[in-house]
Amino acid sequence: MTVNFIKNLAREFDIRPTSQKGQNFLVDEDVLARIIERADIRRADKVLEIGPGFGILTKQLLDKGAVVLAVEMDKKLANHMRETFSEYKNLQILEKDILKVSNQEIYDALHGEFRVVSNIPYQITGKIIKKFLSSDLPKPKDAVLLVQKEVAERVCAKAGDMSLLALSVQLYSDPKICFDVSKDAFWPVPKVDSSLLRMQNISEKPRYDVDESRFWQVARIGFSSPRKQLRNNLANGLPAKGWPSSGWQINQADVKLALHEAGLSETARAQELDVKDWIKLIHTLD
Repeated sequence: MTVNFIKNLAREFDIRPTSQKGQNFLVDEDVLARIIERADIRRADKVLEIGPGFGILTKQLLDKGAVVLAVEMDKKLANHMRETFSEYKNLQILEKDILKVSNQEIYDALHGEFRVVSNIPYQITGKIIKKFLSSDLPKPKDAVLLVQKEVAERVCAKAGDMSLLALSVQLYSDPKICFDVSKDAFWPVPKVDSSLLRMQNISEKPRYDVDESRFWQVARIGFSSPRKQLRNNLANGLPAKGWPSSGWQINQADVKLALHEAGLSETARAQELDVKDWIKLIHTLD
């Protein structure tokens, strides 16, 4: 597999890759092999692939014996996939925008629990992560995604560099960066490097003993002004539990006490707390 091979396919099917669609095709066979290795594909695994493009990754998944649902919104690429893989019985091709496909549709098409293995477009990475981790049900068993390096680092952040994105992943799964991928491994060459991100043990509910809606209420208010100390954000915007419509808010003294009881600094900022810190804080607030 070479850049010229992919370019020839693009010419054959009159496909002009566009940044608007996030079409950067993987052309490095070594990287491809490492993705398959880290994904640990087993025969009869049920796999969703988002944006298969020319099917370079798809073929490896199929040859490993996986049952694959490939969702491709580009009509020309979908036609290429149908023509190229017509003999494979373990492949379904769905010509649709993945963000308009429910998780239930995916589950039904694959007849049960599924995995996600994909090189996804940069511009919808956040929406994809939200779709499979913190919103739609049923959720996948795990997800192995080739994403922008900066996003992978944000997802796997530790206390001190946390964000709502990191919380949204770490509350429901165990994320890990498997390896980094140079931008030169793609055609057209993107502006940034990528990383292979694996999110394992995805759960339908938070992996901790906490009220899910309360967690997100407190976390969103906590991150509302990231440069401000957490106690100020919470005192300015957080209603006490059980009083969502009364307008009654927790005051500075209550927040300081809760931080102290949770073993956190009174001057802490939202990004300094990991998931377990937020859990402890919410329990002391309530």
